[in-house]
Amino acid sequence: MTEEEIKAKKESFKQNELYKESSSPYKDYQFEQFTANGEVLSGQHSRPDMIDGSQVLVLFNFNKGGLIHSENDMPAIEYPNHWEYWSDGLIQKVVDAGGDTEEYWENGVPVRIERNLSKKEG
Repeated sequence: MTEEEIKAKKESFKQNELYKESSSPYKDYQFEQFTANGEVLSGQHSRPDMIDGSQVLVLFNFNKGGLIHSENDMPAIEYPNHWEYWSDGLIQKVVDAGGDTEEYWENGVPVRIERNLSKKEG
């Protein structure tokens, strides 16, 4: 996919109402290749980030191509009470609020968001 095609696809994502409602602070990172000091990132990396007004340590996992990626059922992005599962740079599932919210994604956009799951159990 060319850079222009990726940009157009990302713009179309922003028109999706569920995309707008998603709890993922990193959803705009889809298709992004990450590098540091000129080297493509792979494996696990962490950085402090501001989430909901607090600084937290965020863990990121990358494939060998520098795309955010989950392996072996491990989240691609993780911080307290939030887990994101990605496949080669695209979100597949977001679990937020300690498991009280789950988002199911296809082709770069959420197709279903379930909230208040703790109230539905039992």
